[in-house]
Amino acid sequence: MIILLFAVYVVLSSSGLILFKIGSLNPNLHFQVLGLTLNISVKSIIGILCYGASFLLWMIIVSKTNLTIAMPLSIALVNTLVIIGSCLFLKEKITLIQGIGIFIVIFGVSIMSWGRK
Repeated sequence: MIILLFAVYVVLSSSGLILFKIGSLNPNLHFQVLGLTLNISVKSIIGILCYGASFLLWMIIVSKTNLTIAMPLSIALVNTLVIIGSCLFLKEKITLIQGIGIFIVIFGVSIMSWGRK
């Protein structure tokens, strides 16, 4: 069950960040609140909701697992998924150095998690 929660957390967190970025490129909703103007898009709002839901899942995950495993694993997977998603949806380029970095991070987290319960 915790693995499923963790997988949903990673997808919500990374997609929330990517959706917020996509939405920030073309804000089409304009709000005036207390003299402040807010320009935002529906995609940004969905991104914020995804990221907020991932935060709630993170609270559940942290309460049920070792933080020494959950934190490095979440950072590695979310960052890797954000880089891949940015390449696919934002047409950003993954450099050789970033590719090597992704490999090192995943390899390092695998070593840290190896043999742990």
